[in-house]
Amino acid sequence: MDPQANGDDSRKRKTHKKSRKGCGNCKLRRVKCDESKPQCSKCLSYGVTCNYDTEGNGEDLHLPGEGAFTLLRPPIATAPTPRWELPKDSLSPEGYDFGADTILDETRELHDSDEPYVITKEDVELLAFFTDRTVYSIGTAQMVHLYRYHVSNMVKLPHTSYLFHIVLTLVLMHKRHVFAPNPWTTQPSEKESYHWYHGTALFSAVLRSPIPEEQRDPLWSAAALLGCLTIASISATRPEEAWPLKPPSQEDLDWLRMSDGKKEVWRIVDPLRENSVWREALDYNAHRDPEPYKHRVPELDLLYPWLTKIYDFDPNSSETSKDPYHTAASILTRLMELDCNHSTIMYFLSFIGHMQPAYKELLHQKDPKALLLLSWWYGKMCQYNVWWQSRRMVLEGQAICLYLERECGDEDIVRLLAYPKMMTGLIKA
Repeated sequence: MDPQANGDDSRKRKTHKKSRKGCGNCKLRRVKCDESKPQCSKCLSYGVTCNYDTEGNGEDLHLPGEGAFTLLRPPIATAPTPRWELPKDSLSPEGYDFGADTILDETRELHDSDEPYVITKEDVELLAFFTDRTVYSIGTAQMVHLYRYHVSNMVKLPHTSYLFHIVLTLVLMHKRHVFAPNPWTTQPSEKESYHWYHGTALFSAVLRSPIPEEQRDPLWSAAALLGCLTIASISATRPEEAWPLKPPSQEDLDWLRMSDGKKEVWRIVDPLRENSVWREALDYNAHRDPEPYKHRVPELDLLYPWLTKIYDFDPNSSETSKDPYHTAASILTRLMELDCNHSTIMYFLSFIGHMQPAYKELLHQKDPKALLLLSWWYGKMCQYNVWWQSRRMVLEGQAICLYLERECGDEDIVRLLAYPKMMTGLIKA
């Protein structure tokens, strides 16, 4: 049988299945859409945002968080956001070869496609950029060697196609921030959206199957990188277009849902197991200092009396079942004594990881007391000006402050907005 004939036949079948009234994503991917609204079954199962407003004339897939980095110059002053620079002492050893070129012309799996992806010279260069640049801006300083060596080697394995696509997505996003004159005005390229789609779809498919041992570390690596991507993907162009000021949509608080997903991946793969490459870096209790990077700050002295007044907060109490704010307030008071930087960022991300379901529900409801705690966390996160999180921290932090000033009648809550307003750039220090 002629292979070329098979290929032609396959293309004809795909054309035949194309739906005239299908959503834009299915038209772009040239697959049959069941035309269910508001979400067709294809988009729902693949984890992309369904869109019936486009005719599919070359638009990118509408992924969760899609539309990020289309920022116009905001009318309100934002916190300073200088371009991230590679530390001088963090360059690769001269002449060191990570062996990315060994996978040139190899193939990797694509989701819902019989045709594999062929690795190009450009892809090899992107993987080299990951080991030489991107790894220094994600995770913690203590995790750099994990990303440079272990994750870089995992990407080269033929059974980790999902991680290959996710790493390329992260690098393409990072490069836009490194080389664009104004990173907040750039849009995701078609290549970036392409790899994001296939990476997340393949990742989900692997999680739905029995997990072999050799997939456990790559899966956690992918989950960690997807966390960065989701926080980085925000479609707002100014505070008024950011949550909670913008009209409600299914993309609201996407980054919190990703946090829930990471918890489930953690449960499945157990990155603290004996033979995990992540064990040492993630087991904080085994090697952290009693009081890492701790110092007193005047902001905490200002915050604490108001926590007691507004939340009836008792730091000595561990009772959280009847108090949806307690865990968030307790973690926040400890974080206020730390500087947010490359060495401590995981402590600050624990604020997300330990959110109680009741507190998350209050955020969805735009509860003023819940939003106030989140605004202070955004303010502290603005201390660490790194490409994958600074835009969301600034814009959503500003939006929360503006929302509370306009909608909340509690003078005590409005008074406490001075700190997040200063840190996110709404007011000058």
